[in-house]
Amino acid sequence: MPADFFVAVAKMHIGEISQPIRTQLGFHIIELTDSKPARQMSFEEARAEIRLIIENEKRRTALQNLVRNLSRRTEFVRNRL
Repeated sequence: MPADFFVAVAKMHIGEISQPIRTQLGFHIIELTDSKPARQMSFEEARAEIRLIIENEKRRTALQNLVRNLSRRTEFVRNRL
C-alpha cells in the first residue's frame, strides 16, 4: 500500500470517508470500515506481497536498462528550416 494511504488512514475513525487522496497511483477515496492492531505477518502471509515487490523491481530495472540502451542508440537530428 502506498505510504500516503497509511498517513490518511491513521487520522481516520471507523465509518469515516476520506477526502480525495493523491498517490503515485492516482486519486483515491478511502472508507475505513474496520481497524485491527498491527501484528507481524508470517512468511506465508507475506509471500504474495514479497513476490510482487520483487517482480516490480525486476520490471523497473528492465525498463531502466531499455531506456538506457535506446538512449545510447538514438541519434538526435536537428532540422533547420
